[in-house]
Amino acid sequence: MSDTNTGYRNPKRVRLTVGLVYFSTYFKNDDRGVVAKAREVLDDHNIELDVFPTDIKKTASNTIQTDFVPKDTPEDYAKVYKMAKDKLKQMGCTFVIPLPVVFGTYQCSGYGIAPRAPNQLTRLVMIYPEGNSDGLDLLHEIGHASELGHDLRTDDPPRNFMHTTNPRAVMYEYQVKAIAKAPFAVG
Repeated sequence: MSDTNTGYRNPKRVRLTVGLVYFSTYFKNDDRGVVAKAREVLDDHNIELDVFPTDIKKTASNTIQTDFVPKDTPEDYAKVYKMAKDKLKQMGCTFVIPLPVVFGTYQCSGYGIAPRAPNQLTRLVMIYPEGNSDGLDLLHEIGHASELGHDLRTDDPPRNFMHTTNPRAVMYEYQVKAIAKAPFAVG
């Protein structure tokens, strides 16, 4: 791991392309503020979170009607990935390589997960209806989708966003650089 500089700004503005959909099993009407929180933290490091659709509230047009609650299996993640990509295409998403983010329920522990869907360039991100009080669930999973693992340093709070314990708030230089090189990063 490289340095723990928390003031690092990516030298060139990078845009992350993220496509959001909801499962009808997601019992909230919005994203719980995780998109705004991710945008706020990323912007401090010269990274833009570009989200499709721009209206991030749960609506009929961005919701997949299903009672499917995926298990923690590659087959189920492949099915969710395909459902999300098909829905984004139907909605008119023009991002070349969007990171599919699904707000829904699943049979796996965690407020968010970023499993690998077999034979796909990007991972899948799933966000549970309940989450951490710091609001960094989406950013944490974007980190995993950028090939970052947990960073469990025992520094005093605030901890880095890839830690598993709240409060999490900072990004280290190596983490910013990894996100800026993700398959769904443009620029």
